[in-house]
Amino acid sequence: MTTISIIGSGNMANAIGTRAAKHGHTIELMSRDTAKAQALADQIGNGATVGTYGATPAGDIVILAVLYAGAVDVVKHYG
Repeated sequence: MTTISIIGSGNMANAIGTRAAKHGHTIELMSRDTAKAQALADQIGNGATVGTYGATPAGDIVILAVLYAGAVDVVKHYG
């Protein structure tokens, strides 16, 4: 299946990641708060991993799941 990188570790990352993992996709979470991302990865299960924030996402699909106010900074950072 597809690898999906989700930038963020809040409610939307939880909802998207949980549903995608249940359908067999590999989930990578990337967040400024590594502990929160790890807790979410543990909650999602199904092999969800935590990537290093700022590194190139491993996913075939990258989903931005951050608050609107922070979206521009994240997009600038990742290009």
